[in-house]
Amino acid sequence: MNNVTGRCVCGSVEIMIKEYGNFVYTCHCDTCRRLNAGPVLAVDPGPKENIEFKRGKEAITIYHDEDVERGFCSFCGTYLFWHNPEKNHYCMNAELFDEIIKEAAFSLELFYDMKPAYYAFAGERKKLDRHFNEIKSDK
Repeated sequence: MNNVTGRCVCGSVEIMIKEYGNFVYTCHCDTCRRLNAGPVLAVDPGPKENIEFKRGKEAITIYHDEDVERGFCSFCGTYLFWHNPEKNHYCMNAELFDEIIKEAAFSLELFYDMKPAYYAFAGERKKLDRHFNEIKSDK
């Protein structure tokens, strides 16, 4: 996909990913679950050169969390992205991008060893623990 545009709930922030495949992943870490009231579903557009803030960059509030930045819309509170400036890497809320989620493959669960027992996604996908080792079985 090329030039895929997404937006926050109120439309104040509009972001374009210049090139993207069709996958979505989830993160079960404590921070993502607290931010989202559940696991975050994300897309990984990579470096900032692949992203363009089309509208509302001034409406983004940045929360500095250890070595990363987390972006939110200042008006509606939508969680927009996770950004590691040192590694020049972004991950974004998948639900911003209607075109991606229409046909996306849900192929990865990160920090699976931190997932609480009260929820589980249907289907099979690759599962990695907090050290990025693959988990072969849920047992």
